[in-house]
Amino acid sequence: MSKDSDIEQAAVPANEIKVEPVAATPEEQLTSSGTTTATTATTVISVTNGGGEKAAAVAEKPPQQMTAVEVAAVAASATVAAEQVRPATTIGGIELAASKGGTKSNMDPALINFKVLYVLTQLCGLTMIVLVGTWIGQHFGGLGGSSNPKLEFNWHPLFMTIGFIYLYGNSILVYRGFRTTRKKTLKLTHAGIHMAAFVLTVIALKTVFDSHNLNSPPIPNLYSLHSWLGLSAVIIFSLQYVAGFVAFLAPGIRENYKIAMMPLHIYFGLFGFVLAIASAVMGLTEKAIFAITSPPYSTLPPAGILANVIGVLYVVFGALVVYLATEPSYRRKPIPEDTALLSSGSANE
Repeated sequence: MSKDSDIEQAAVPANEIKVEPVAATPEEQLTSSGTTTATTATTVISVTNGGGEKAAAVAEKPPQQMTAVEVAAVAASATVAAEQVRPATTIGGIELAASKGGTKSNMDPALINFKVLYVLTQLCGLTMIVLVGTWIGQHFGGLGGSSNPKLEFNWHPLFMTIGFIYLYGNSILVYRGFRTTRKKTLKLTHAGIHMAAFVLTVIALKTVFDSHNLNSPPIPNLYSLHSWLGLSAVIIFSLQYVAGFVAFLAPGIRENYKIAMMPLHIYFGLFGFVLAIASAVMGLTEKAIFAITSPPYSTLPPAGILANVIGVLYVVFGALVVYLATEPSYRRKPIPEDTALLSSGSANE
């Protein structure tokens, strides 16, 4: 090899890939002796590493004299070299770009939006509970028993907020908030949260009836629009619970009955929740007008401002729950465990 060639090789940087075109040959048929031809220009690729050449595919002989094995070796070496120079598409398992159609996030944008709104919903609901506790503790004397009807009443807004709004809303969202959990488990969780909400609601109703009946003089029951709508929401909630348990948890129910019940179950579940929110806002306003008298509610004292903030949080929480529960892109997709149980017929889905 000439001196000029030695200098030329020394000038090649380490780990550089050289691509040298070789003249194309006419297309020939594969002969019985095992030789094959290249139909287009054959590319000879060599990979250098630290100045020492490692041939990936070098063919000294003419392409028509190359065997099928040699051609395959050249093609394989070319593929390896092409993969070495291909831009990285993943870092730490995170996909950077799709091969076609531009960039693509590894996580569905709809799922990201859902997670943000779901966390916001939880923060709104917890803040709502804390503010109701602060409201009755700072401005209405806290909690009490039947010996003090006015303080016993304070259990009503607290338990209604926890049970009939926060737990009710989270029971609706359980299928979407825990989308990777087995459907059978979600059904039991849905029913369990509803039961907890029902128990707190019954206690809240008892305290409000006690505070009216044990007061001196007694206060009439069920005369306000708040009481009418609130009791209607409780009745719808109770009927929903019984119908849902029979249709979706009791064994031996036909599948066509479940399919027929599902739209009604979803609709009246959301309807009862919205009715509970409306009733809570009306009850909060009623309590503020009757109980905030010194200074009066019309002057917007601190107790009145706090009552208004709680009412706004009721509405925001309700709106977020309804949106997350009805947005089609947030719908839970079946997981393999659900499919396996359905195919085996071992689960009451």
